[in-house]
Amino acid sequence: MQPLDKLREKLSKYPDLRVEDDGRTITVLASDSDGFDVAFSAEESGYMVWLGTWHQSFEPAEEQAALECFAFGLSGEARLKVKSRGQRDYSWTLEALEQGQWSTYSTTALLLFPFWRPRKIRYLQNRTLGAGPNNSSKPTPLRGAA
Repeated sequence: MQPLDKLREKLSKYPDLRVEDDGRTITVLASDSDGFDVAFSAEESGYMVWLGTWHQSFEPAEEQAALECFAFGLSGEARLKVKSRGQRDYSWTLEALEQGQWSTYSTTALLLFPFWRPRKIRYLQNRTLGAGPNNSSKPTPLRGAA
């Protein structure tokens, strides 16, 4: 079974989710303003997973890791630390809840942003597949994360 078909099957068990599927990319839209969109794209060259603006590419042989990363983004075990200046977001850091503490994995950022504007930090988190520390089925998608 192809990875997109696996995702379609799994997501069909969550009828309350808002899902967009264009045939090559599946996106689960954030359920509220405190969450973030999670997307999975399949190409011949591999897979791409987006958690909000943060993203990670996976080789074709890393299909399972890509699927786990997608599920991880929907769990309460992942969050994005978003930095902005003025009204412009410029940095997205993926954090994972490990033994009750948030650990930083990697950051996607813009090089040009209005650095003179007031700085703000906010945290975005989904809880579709679990609500944090009590979710014992946490995936481990981030081996090799940039």
